[in-house]
Amino acid sequence: MIEARTDKISRSTPLVLPLCVGLLNLLPASSRGGELSGYLAIESRIFPRTPLTAEQHKGNLSLSFQPEFYHEWAGGDQSLLFVPFLRLDQHDQERTHFDIRELFWQNIGESWELRIGLRKVFWGVTESQHLVDIINQTDLVENPDSEDKLGQPMVNFSWIRNWGTLDFFVLPGFRERTFPGSRGRLRFPLRVDTDQAVYESGAEDRHIDWAVRWFHTIGDWDIGVSHFYGTSREPLLLPGVDGSGNPVLVPRYDLIHQTSLDLQATKGGWLWKLEALSRSGQGDRFNALVGGFEYTFGNVWE
Repeated sequence: MIEARTDKISRSTPLVLPLCVGLLNLLPASSRGGELSGYLAIESRIFPRTPLTAEQHKGNLSLSFQPEFYHEWAGGDQSLLFVPFLRLDQHDQERTHFDIRELFWQNIGESWELRIGLRKVFWGVTESQHLVDIINQTDLVENPDSEDKLGQPMVNFSWIRNWGTLDFFVLPGFRERTFPGSRGRLRFPLRVDTDQAVYESGAEDRHIDWAVRWFHTIGDWDIGVSHFYGTSREPLLLPGVDGSGNPVLVPRYDLIHQTSLDLQATKGGWLWKLEALSRSGQGDRFNALVGGFEYTFGNVWE
């Protein structure tokens, strides 16, 4: 049996709903058609090991649905993309959730682009660890690999010149990380109590974050330099207790500054990759770096 849960609504909903209505109203009254795609999937998980607690199960079914609607007008200079997502999970009520992955309007000028709405933005080049990627929050109930992201409300202006592209981001409406519930598998031994989340900022999830990024291709090199200031997407998990006195983990979201660099060099069949960052705000300033390479084989069987 798959149960839908409707009582868990994101704190950013009061901001997101008016934004969605406003963006949908941007469609010209005379517009017709558009491109509709998406997927519907059934997932089964089987866990050979004994559960940690009696309320967990050795098997699990879930259903996911993600349609995608795209429409453009004004000769392609304006467009709207809408990508909702729904997951219904058999056992874990926290994994049963609805999200708007993307809903944004884009306007393209001669040397600039403007995007307003909920978007997913990816920074970085490495595959093993997305070190510098920071705009979107991780949807951890989907998969433990941190690849799935929640839609982020933003205003994004891109200035495109021959010396590179400058991206400016204003990010209102912080979104908390999702975590599996007490009945979910692939979770921490202690449940993460998201209802007790604490913030460094007095504005809590209403703090307005910002970021800027320069990107350019010079010969074989793709170069990106970025800076982000705002609420960290990676919470610290602190020990605490819930209303029943049970031990839990409490997420704390600090304000951080993060400056980062990502490089990729294309040399024949080789791709050489590097990501590095320096971050302050979560204790002492720290630096991190990850690198790697890829090699593409062609005509293996001639």
